[in-house]
Amino acid sequence: MDPRRIFELVKFELARHFLTKKAWLALLAFALVWLMIYRYGISQAVSVLSDPNFEQFMLAAFGNLGLQSLLHWPDAEMAVYWLIALVTFPLFIIYLTSDQFVSDKERGTLRFIALRATRAEILLGRYFGHCLSAAALLAISIIGTLILIAFRDTSALVPALARALQFELLLLVNLMPFIALMTLLNTIARSSRMALIYVILLYTIGLMILAILQGQLGLPMWLDYLIPGEPLDNIATVRPSPVTDIAWPLLQSGLLLALSFYKLQRSSL
Repeated sequence: MDPRRIFELVKFELARHFLTKKAWLALLAFALVWLMIYRYGISQAVSVLSDPNFEQFMLAAFGNLGLQSLLHWPDAEMAVYWLIALVTFPLFIIYLTSDQFVSDKERGTLRFIALRATRAEILLGRYFGHCLSAAALLAISIIGTLILIAFRDTSALVPALARALQFELLLLVNLMPFIALMTLLNTIARSSRMALIYVILLYTIGLMILAILQGQLGLPMWLDYLIPGEPLDNIATVRPSPVTDIAWPLLQSGLLLALSFYKLQRSSL
């Protein structure tokens, strides 16, 4: 395995995400969505979080998760951003990474790429390229929130910067298993649309069956952690457990990538 070839594949993936006309349209759509979120959600954070009725709602709906602690953050915009990012970014990343190499396989170009790189290098190059793209998009969305904080109160900007870095790293680590899951589904599906259908089935029927088996047969609750996304509700208060919320997503990503490599090695390009 040659790290230089992996690096070249990562650069190619980043160029595909940020330097093509199709990528520019996707980035424009991403920017417009977040501008709407900034305008109608995050910019109103101070008035929303200071509303006693909203605090009562948070206590009633999320008391067990401890999300009411977000109400007392000095940078209210960052608290609202964090809640929105936890919901939207996993969905967006699943869509973004639904076509890692399945379309290349259908067009026959993956066979051409395999003449110059091993299958493991292709898989890792595409995976790390998508991870860096996710990190860049996270950073863009966080920068927009920091700008709103600076306009409201420049003194709150310095502590918000430290919190923003924590958000970036923590959420990126927990997004990596989603990317690895889509890598695995790309080795199974025949199109990006089928990969999306598979992940929808996994998070609807699959979780429903697992819940029934846990309730009826007494299967252990830790089986929930086999599916990416389980620690997200734990990190909502930004007090992560080093084992379940940081180490486990990294281990889960490695396991999913190992399964992806096993399947790719035995599939026809």
